[in-house]
Amino acid sequence: MPNTFNSKIKILYLYDYFMHKLNAFSEEGSNVSMGELIDYLNAEMGCTFERKSMYSDISRINEYVSATHRVKGNDSWITLEGRKYHKNQLEDEITVDEARLIVDALNTTEFTDTSLCRKIETMFPTYFDENSGVRALYPHEQKINRTSISWLNNIRNAIEDRRSLSIVYGYKLGDSLVEKMTRTVSPIVLDWNNNRYYLIALDNDVAEGLEPEDLHKALRRFRLDRMAAVSFCNAQYISFESDKARNTALKNLLDNSISAYSSDDKVKLKITITGPDSKSVLKAYNAFINKVSCTQRIDDTRLAKGILKVEFDVADVPTLYTDLFEILTFTGVDLKIENDDIRERFAGYVNKALKAEVKS
Repeated sequence: MPNTFNSKIKILYLYDYFMHKLNAFSEEGSNVSMGELIDYLNAEMGCTFERKSMYSDISRINEYVSATHRVKGNDSWITLEGRKYHKNQLEDEITVDEARLIVDALNTTEFTDTSLCRKIETMFPTYFDENSGVRALYPHEQKINRTSISWLNNIRNAIEDRRSLSIVYGYKLGDSLVEKMTRTVSPIVLDWNNNRYYLIALDNDVAEGLEPEDLHKALRRFRLDRMAAVSFCNAQYISFESDKARNTALKNLLDNSISAYSSDDKVKLKITITGPDSKSVLKAYNAFINKVSCTQRIDDTRLAKGILKVEFDVADVPTLYTDLFEILTFTGVDLKIENDDIRERFAGYVNKALKAEVKS
């Protein structure tokens, strides 16, 4: 007969078993018999329990989960199907596909630690087979910049607590940062793009001279990998007058961004991409659009003939021209720019490149 202490905590072992050992989303591994539960508890606790007490514990678990309104639908969490118990889905429970998607995303992102994937796999053992670990592209443990993670925590806390930050920001030159300067900012949100973290914040020095309706002009986007230091400071936190104004400003900043640059100067850009066939044109178009966050209107009525017309509301920033030039690097593809100002600047940059001195 198990002692009183073990009798009290076995319900926790049972709850843990149903939470982590059973899979509510597949036929295999989703059912367990009373005999298997007794064997599990014996292996974990060194005690053999009576079936009557087990029935009672499972009922208590169901009552708890039902009282917390966590079961999806009207069923009990644990149900008896024939001679085996089955676990139904909880409202806050991620699916197998979602769990695997999270792990795949972590495995292919250099910024995250591979050990984090293994923690998730340990938390949800029934979601991952024994070969799941081999799907990682490469381990990341030795590549993670732990200092950057601490800076991220500072940034997150500053956003939540509405505190200003002092950041030392520079330009990448090989593995070093040069031309560094200290900026005081009021952080608003973190953005993940181009496999990098960005901080979107108000530049305090710029914002102090602006009227509230012009505060969006002080928005700046800072790459985390170009920061040399991140710390809290005592400067006043500057914010928009309302959430609506904040969200509108953020949307405009992201909509007007190209290759992580952004500008208040939005222009209408019409281009026609022509090529030997539709596939060549689509390759060139996709190379461009992958770097541009903007509103676009597409005329693909002649795509089968190798002609694609696209109109953009886009930011006029330096990298717009390098991205446009990339279209021309595809074999047999030509580009027509209908916006006069953009076309003249583009031609000027091309002519400058042609006149550049080449030394052997």
